Amino acid sequence: GRADASAPGDVLTVATSVSVAQWVIAPNLADFTARNPEISVRLLSAIWPDDFHASQADVQVRFGSEKQVGRGAERLRPDRLVAVKAPTLAGDPFDLPLIEAVGTSSGWKTWLDKQGVQRQPAVFVDTFGMALHLAVHGSGVALISEFLAKHAMATGLVESAHDSTVECNEGYYLSADASNPAAALFRDWLLEQIRV
Repeated sequence: GRADASAPGDVLTVATSVSVAQWVIAPNLADFTARNPEISVRLLSAIWPDDFHASQADVQVRFGSEKQVGRGAERLRPDRLVAVKAPTLAGDPFDLPLIEAVGTSSGWKTWLDKQGVQRQPAVFVDTFGMALHLAVHGSGVALISEFLAKHAMATGLVESAHDSTVECNEGYYLSADASNPAAALFRDWLLEQIRV
Protein backbone atom coordinates (compact mmCIF):
# COMPACT_ATOMS: atom_id res chain seq x y z
CA GLY A 1 0.00 0.00 0.00
CA ARG A 2 0.89 3.66 -0.08
CA ALA A 3 1.86 3.85 3.57
CA ASP A 4 4.98 1.73 3.08
CA ALA A 5 6.34 3.92 0.28
CA SER A 6 8.73 5.48 2.76
CA ALA A 7 9.60 4.84 6.38
CA PRO A 8 8.42 7.36 8.99
CA GLY A 9 10.90 10.18 9.38
CA ASP A 10 12.16 9.87 5.82
CA VAL A 11 12.68 13.18 4.09
CA LEU A 12 12.49 13.44 0.32
CA THR A 13 15.05 15.96 -0.91
CA VAL A 14 14.01 17.86 -4.03
CA ALA A 15 16.67 20.10 -5.59
CA THR A 16 15.12 22.45 -8.07
CA SER A 17 15.68 25.75 -9.77
CA VAL A 18 14.27 28.64 -7.71
CA SER A 19 11.81 29.40 -10.52
CA VAL A 20 10.32 25.88 -10.55
CA ALA A 21 10.12 25.80 -6.74
CA GLN A 22 8.23 29.11 -6.74
CA TRP A 23 5.97 28.82 -9.79
CA VAL A 24 5.39 25.08 -10.32
CA ILE A 25 5.93 23.18 -7.06
CA ALA A 26 4.73 25.74 -4.48
CA PRO A 27 1.24 26.28 -5.99
CA ASN A 28 0.65 22.50 -6.07
CA LEU A 29 2.61 21.06 -3.12
CA ALA A 30 -0.40 20.87 -0.77
CA ASP A 31 -1.85 18.27 -3.14
CA PHE A 32 1.28 16.09 -2.91
CA THR A 33 1.49 16.27 0.89
CA ALA A 34 -2.25 15.55 1.24
CA ARG A 35 -1.87 12.44 -0.92
CA ASN A 36 1.40 11.35 0.72
CA PRO A 37 1.21 12.45 4.38
CA GLU A 38 4.03 10.06 5.34
CA ILE A 39 6.55 11.80 3.07
CA SER A 40 8.30 14.94 4.32
CA VAL A 41 9.65 17.15 1.54
CA ARG A 42 12.81 19.23 1.71
CA LEU A 43 13.14 21.80 -1.09
CA LEU A 44 16.63 22.95 -2.06
CA SER A 45 16.68 25.84 -4.49
CA ALA A 46 19.43 26.52 -6.98
CA ILE A 47 19.75 28.69 -10.06
CA TRP A 48 22.41 27.30 -12.37
CA PRO A 49 23.30 23.65 -13.13
CA ASP A 50 26.60 24.03 -11.22
CA ASP A 51 24.66 24.66 -8.01
CA PHE A 52 23.34 21.09 -8.14
CA HIS A 53 26.68 19.28 -7.92
CA ALA A 54 26.85 19.83 -4.17
CA SER A 55 23.41 18.40 -3.45
CA GLN A 56 22.59 14.75 -2.90
CA ALA A 57 18.97 15.08 -3.95
CA ASP A 58 16.40 12.37 -4.58
CA VAL A 59 14.68 14.46 -7.24
CA GLN A 60 16.21 17.23 -9.34
CA VAL A 61 14.65 19.77 -11.68
CA ARG A 62 17.41 21.68 -13.42
CA PHE A 63 17.43 24.42 -16.01
CA GLY A 64 19.95 24.22 -18.81
CA SER A 65 20.82 22.51 -22.05
CA GLU A 66 20.68 18.74 -22.49
CA LYS A 67 24.48 18.67 -22.37
CA GLN A 68 24.57 20.58 -19.05
CA VAL A 69 22.00 18.48 -17.20
CA GLY A 70 23.44 15.08 -18.04
CA ARG A 71 21.97 11.80 -19.15
CA GLY A 72 18.77 10.22 -17.88
CA ALA A 73 16.92 13.48 -17.34
CA GLU A 74 13.62 14.17 -19.10
CA ARG A 75 12.78 17.55 -20.53
CA LEU A 76 9.62 19.12 -19.15
CA ARG A 77 7.25 20.56 -21.71
CA PRO A 78 5.64 22.77 -22.98
CA ASP A 79 8.85 24.77 -23.08
CA ARG A 80 8.55 27.44 -25.76
CA LEU A 81 9.13 31.04 -24.69
CA VAL A 82 5.90 32.98 -24.26
CA ALA A 83 5.33 36.72 -23.72
CA VAL A 84 3.26 37.45 -20.60
CA LYS A 85 2.09 40.55 -18.74
CA ALA A 86 -0.19 41.50 -15.86
CA PRO A 87 -3.87 41.78 -16.91
CA THR A 88 -3.84 45.29 -15.41
CA LEU A 89 -0.98 46.43 -17.68
CA ALA A 90 -2.58 48.10 -20.69
CA GLY A 91 -0.86 48.90 -23.95
CA ASP A 92 0.72 47.36 -27.01
CA PRO A 93 3.43 44.80 -26.13
CA PHE A 94 5.69 46.57 -28.63
CA ASP A 95 5.49 49.76 -26.52
CA LEU A 96 5.66 48.25 -23.03
CA PRO A 97 8.94 47.69 -21.11
CA LEU A 98 10.49 44.30 -21.90
CA ILE A 99 11.85 42.07 -19.12
CA GLU A 100 14.71 39.80 -20.16
CA ALA A 101 15.96 36.71 -18.31
CA VAL A 102 19.66 36.58 -19.17
CA GLY A 103 21.67 33.38 -19.50
CA THR A 104 19.56 31.73 -22.17
CA SER A 105 20.54 31.48 -25.83
CA SER A 106 17.18 32.72 -27.10
CA GLY A 107 15.25 35.65 -25.75
CA TRP A 108 13.73 38.96 -26.74
CA LYS A 109 16.17 39.46 -29.64
CA THR A 110 15.02 36.17 -31.23
CA TRP A 111 11.38 37.04 -30.56
CA LEU A 112 11.66 40.61 -31.89
CA ASP A 113 13.61 39.50 -34.99
CA LYS A 114 10.67 37.22 -35.78
CA GLN A 115 8.38 40.30 -35.67
CA GLY A 116 10.84 42.45 -37.63
CA VAL A 117 11.15 44.85 -34.69
CA GLN A 118 14.28 46.23 -33.02
CA ARG A 119 14.12 47.11 -29.32
CA GLN A 120 16.12 46.74 -26.14
CA PRO A 121 14.78 45.20 -22.92
CA ALA A 122 14.28 47.66 -20.06
CA VAL A 123 14.96 45.23 -17.21
CA PHE A 124 17.39 42.31 -16.97
CA VAL A 125 17.09 39.52 -14.39
CA ASP A 126 18.84 36.19 -13.80
CA THR A 127 15.86 33.80 -13.78
CA PHE A 128 12.58 33.25 -15.60
CA GLY A 129 10.94 33.14 -12.17
CA MET A 130 12.02 36.69 -11.35
CA ALA A 131 10.99 37.85 -14.84
CA LEU A 132 7.55 36.33 -14.18
CA HIS A 133 7.39 37.92 -10.72
CA LEU A 134 8.09 41.35 -12.23
CA ALA A 135 5.44 40.78 -14.91
CA VAL A 136 2.85 39.86 -12.25
CA HIS A 137 3.56 43.22 -10.60
CA GLY A 138 3.02 45.15 -13.83
CA SER A 139 6.68 45.95 -14.54
CA GLY A 140 6.44 45.02 -18.21
CA VAL A 141 6.28 42.06 -20.57
CA ALA A 142 8.33 38.98 -19.65
CA LEU A 143 9.46 36.34 -22.13
CA ILE A 144 9.56 33.10 -20.16
CA SER A 145 9.22 29.33 -20.41
CA GLU A 146 5.66 28.25 -21.09
CA PHE A 147 6.18 25.48 -18.52
CA LEU A 148 6.79 28.06 -15.80
CA ALA A 149 3.97 30.38 -16.88
CA LYS A 150 1.27 27.73 -16.77
CA HIS A 151 -0.03 28.18 -13.21
CA ALA A 152 0.32 31.98 -13.26
CA MET A 153 -1.70 32.13 -16.50
CA ALA A 154 -4.33 29.65 -15.30
CA THR A 155 -4.92 31.70 -12.13
CA GLY A 156 -4.99 35.05 -13.95
CA LEU A 157 -1.80 36.47 -12.41
CA VAL A 158 -0.55 37.05 -15.95
CA GLU A 159 -2.01 36.78 -19.42
CA SER A 160 -0.57 36.30 -22.87
CA ALA A 161 0.81 39.58 -24.21
CA HIS A 162 1.20 38.26 -27.79
CA ASP A 163 0.50 35.02 -29.67
CA SER A 164 4.01 34.66 -31.04
CA THR A 165 6.39 32.21 -29.33
CA VAL A 166 10.01 31.19 -29.89
CA GLU A 167 11.76 27.88 -29.28
CA CYS A 168 14.13 27.75 -26.33
CA ASN A 169 17.35 25.73 -26.63
CA GLU A 170 17.48 25.32 -22.86
CA GLY A 171 14.75 23.88 -20.73
CA TYR A 172 13.82 22.31 -17.41
CA TYR A 173 14.95 18.72 -16.90
CA LEU A 174 13.57 16.29 -14.34
CA SER A 175 15.51 13.37 -12.90
CA ALA A 176 14.64 11.13 -9.96
CA ASP A 177 16.42 8.40 -8.05
CA ALA A 178 14.75 5.29 -9.51
CA SER A 179 15.62 3.21 -6.45
CA ASN A 180 13.69 5.52 -4.10
CA PRO A 181 9.89 4.90 -4.07
CA ALA A 182 9.15 8.38 -2.66
CA ALA A 183 11.22 9.98 -5.43
CA ALA A 184 9.29 8.00 -8.03
CA LEU A 185 6.00 9.14 -6.45
CA PHE A 186 7.11 12.79 -6.54
CA ARG A 187 8.29 12.49 -10.14
CA ASP A 188 4.95 11.00 -11.27
CA TRP A 189 3.04 13.61 -9.29
CA LEU A 190 5.01 16.48 -10.81
CA LEU A 191 4.46 15.16 -14.35
CA GLU A 192 0.74 14.88 -13.58
CA GLN A 193 0.61 18.56 -12.44
CA ILE A 194 2.13 19.61 -15.74
CA ARG A 195 -0.33 17.64 -17.85
CA VAL A 196 -3.42 18.95 -16.07
